[in-house]
Amino acid sequence: MSEPAIITEEQVPLGIGSLVSLSINICEPLPAIVAGGDERTFILQTAGRLPAKVGDRAVIGWSIGGELHELRSRVVRPYGLESELTVSRQGVITRTGDRRGVARFVLVAGGSLLLDGDREILGFTHDLSIHGVGLLLEGDTPPLGTRGGLEVRDALGVLLPRASVRIVHTSETRQEGVARVGLAFDDPDRVAGATGRLLSLLS
Repeated sequence: MSEPAIITEEQVPLGIGSLVSLSINICEPLPAIVAGGDERTFILQTAGRLPAKVGDRAVIGWSIGGELHELRSRVVRPYGLESELTVSRQGVITRTGDRRGVARFVLVAGGSLLLDGDREILGFTHDLSIHGVGLLLEGDTPPLGTRGGLEVRDALGVLLPRASVRIVHTSETRQEGVARVGLAFDDPDRVAGATGRLLSLLS
């Protein structure tokens, strides 16, 4: 029986620091970042540890250009001393349009939304997923479809380097004058990045 083909970089455009999710054996996914790899594997640093052993089913999820993708593969090296495990690049890629099923993680930090004309809007994040970020904004809210660059940071520095986003929904909150804004990662060429310290806040 022939082995599945090695997944190419064009098919899975994940670089060092790319924000992904990881599920093992259909468990609830954890946020993760790409920490390394080669032409056959990805090394993933995760927020916490999943029960994993060699051969277990692994699903890596990511978003690019506003579309969600998954690589269904296998664990080739379990966790060592650090919260990193290795997953094969061999597998099956699927595209999923069901954003409602994406796991969201609570994240309270500062958000800077940079719009055209160097207009900056400051707010606070309330959650994060591989698809995007939920942001609380006070005052006038930009219209749906507005594109900009989002950076997330706390008192110690950057958690999510500035990434291209698009406003995909807005809703009112119980606090007068504050809106909940849904931002989708929208760069067609690059998966949004994250820092290891972001994972420590989500673990």
